[in-house]
Amino acid sequence: MVNIVDIDIEQCRENDKIKNIISTSGLPIKHIKLLLRLSDTIYINAINYNVLVNENQVIILLISSKPDNITGILHTYSITNVLYKIRDMEKEHDDLNTYCEVEDNIFKIIININP
Repeated sequence: MVNIVDIDIEQCRENDKIKNIISTSGLPIKHIKLLLRLSDTIYINAINYNVLVNENQVIILLISSKPDNITGILHTYSITNVLYKIRDMEKEHDDLNTYCEVEDNIFKIIININP
């Protein structure tokens, strides 16, 4: 469920805050670097998002596309670019397993990291 994390819209708009969450997550450096690259891809594609890290699972909530900033409205080209990046990450790293869910107008990407 989405209510496991409070959605702070200001945080969603500030990539540095999200990068700090990823960098201090305690995940192995290899995975932190991958997630930081994914974070850049999401930011470059003008998507408001948030991140939650729980041990070996990362949940990325895609909230909305800029400039609309309406929850649940994501531009197709933007979300496609993000999904391509995730697909490439998963192809190159067999210790990643990803899936997506849509819940309450939020596009949720779950990345399981196998130790």
